[in-house]
Formats: sequence, structure tokens, C-alpha cells
Amino acid sequence: MEIREIRQHQLQAYIDSKEYKTSQYVAISKHRALSHLRNPRVKPNDLVLVLVYDAGEMLAYLGVFADDLHFSTGVEHVGWLSCMWVDPKMRGKGIAKKLIQAVFEAWDYKILVTEFTPAAHGLYNRTEQFLDLAKPEGVRGYLRLNLAYLLPKKDEKWNQWKPFLSCVDAFFNVFNALRLFTKFDYRVPLECLGINGSFEYLTEIDAESWAFIEKQKGKELMNRGKEDLDWILKNPWLISAPFKDANAERYHFSAIDASFNFLMIKVYDLEMNVKAFVLLSIRGKNLKVPYIYMEEGQEGAVLQLIYRHMLKMKLDMLTVFHPTLVRLIKNGKTPFFKKRAFKRHYIIGKILGKQLAATPDFIIQDGDADAVFT
Repeated sequence: MEIREIRQHQLQAYIDSKEYKTSQYVAISKHRALSHLRNPRVKPNDLVLVLVYDAGEMLAYLGVFADDLHFSTGVEHVGWLSCMWVDPKMRGKGIAKKLIQAVFEAWDYKILVTEFTPAAHGLYNRTEQFLDLAKPEGVRGYLRLNLAYLLPKKDEKWNQWKPFLSCVDAFFNVFNALRLFTKFDYRVPLECLGINGSFEYLTEIDAESWAFIEKQKGKELMNRGKEDLDWILKNPWLISAPFKDANAERYHFSAIDASFNFLMIKVYDLEMNVKAFVLLSIRGKNLKVPYIYMEEGQEGAVLQLIYRHMLKMKLDMLTVFHPTLVRLIKNGKTPFFKKRAFKRHYIIGKILGKQLAATPDFIIQDGDADAVFT
């Protein structure tokens, strides 16, 4: 069994190679690889992929996303575990542990993880190398029923029932549309929603927006700069397309979606002073708020603007972890027919424990780590 490591400076050669073009599976999609190559925080010798081969066949792989954490004690260069796959016929043979150990050694154990399955969490616990970083509470609001999308994601057996589930969705949403029209009409004037001003869509982060963001920033642990945000917007991990291409067909994680895009909104008051900057991500019918900066007291108005976009765009679901927005959604009047609370779990290498202890009250934005890309 051979373990192969690919550093950032070797990644371009890997995706250009005959091996990549002809292998049954690929360890990374081409556009995700290009995004890694352009990451402002990555260093040339950073380990970004670990692959396991046996007799020329790839049996497993693990990706690493390079980042920087801004502690009170200084900046630490770290890696996030991302997209681990082991061939089903080889599971239970310690291969995942070998992948993680290779990453530990290459990154001096400065590793973080989030969005993991219970099985993966057990694996990470058994390494005895992680501490809890954060467990922010989130809320998911359901604006329209979409069982045909939700259930197959939880269990593939529901795929055979998609036509039936679509009928159930359609029947429910007929009555739901009447509820939304009578109680939450997106055509209501902005001032009636508590938005005393206007908003502007952006294609890039302009100087005025960035000055506002810098002013509103708190103790953000990832502390994204303008260069980071520009890179995120220009280098998505998901391409909007109707079909999977040759690379996506061979990749075990998401590379293509029918619809994925970002929407940047700058909110003004009546005197045209910036009051909020919101970055929305829309994947299919689902909305997230990866990055948001706003003056105190603007939370309600910004949330109403988000609802307005959901209604106009006929989206199904909103997921947020921003503490104030979560509280307002949980306790306030919303257009959702159902709300569900849940948590996101972040873990961090024990080697960074002292730096973490010296940095209380840090902030994690919804899109930090690699969450903004999916």
C-alpha cells in the first residue's frame, strides 16, 4: 500500500496529468483544485491532498484546506480536513487513520475539522488530538416543502420515491403559497418591513463596503480580508450546470449543481450611509448567509430583507448560525411553516490549546472554514 502526498506546488501537475484524466476516480474536482491553487492563504509546500494506492488503484483520499487563525497570541497557519473518502470495500482496515496521521505530521498537528459525520467524529476522538473549538447553535427555516430534495440526501433509498415525494410537495405548497401570499407578500414596500432606506447589489466588494466591513469586524478567528473574500467569490467549488461533466462523475463529493451563486447586498439608510453588508449563497432552493456585517439595531431590517429575497426567488430553506439572527428567527414572526434548531461542531488540534485559551470571545462567521463553498 502506497501513501502519496500532493503539496500545493504539485497540484497543478496532478490535475494536468494523464493519471488524473484517465483514472476511475479523482481526489479533487478541477475547479476545486484551481481554487486551492489561488487561495491567498496557502503556501507552496502545504499538503493539500493525501492519496492511498494499492497496485495502482486509488483506494482513499483526504483533502486539506489551508487557512490562518488569528489568535490574541498571533497568527497560526492551519489546515482544515476536507472531503475524506475510502473505498467501501477497504473500510475498517485503518486506512482513514493513516490518512489523518499523514496530515497531522505534515501540518504539525495544527488541524481543524467541522461538518463531520458521527462516524468521522468517533475516528477523530480516537486520535486523542482534538479539542472542542465551538458548537454554535443554528436554526433552519422551511419556507416551502421539498421532501423530494431533503429525504434522498439523508438516505439514497428515497430516490425511488422521488415522483411520489414531488406530488406531496406540490400538494402542500399549493396551500402554503396562499399562506405566504396573504401574510408575507414580497411586494410590500420596504418601509413597511422596517427597512428605512435602500439596498444595492454588488458584483465586487467596493471601497465603501470594505471600509464598512473593517469597521464592523469583531474578534473574528479566521478574519477574512478583502483578498480572501474576492478569491471566494471568483473561485467557487461548485459550478452551476445542468449535467455532471467528466470530472464531476468521477468525484465523490459535490462539484456541479443545477444552481449555485453568491449575492452581495449593501444596505443604506435614508441618508445613503451604509448600514449593512450581506453575502448570501444560494444553492438550488436553499439560502445561507456566509458573511454578514451590520450596525447594531439593523438585524431586524436585514432579516426582513433576507425573507423578501427568499419569497421573490421562491426558495425553500434558510440556514443561519449568526447568534442575533438565530434568536430573531426562533422568537419572532417568520414566513416559515417549520423551524428546526441544530448545532455545528468545530474541533481544533490540541497543540493550539494555549492559543485558544488566550483568545476568548472569538467570532466564527457562517462561511468560515470551507462552509462558504458549499
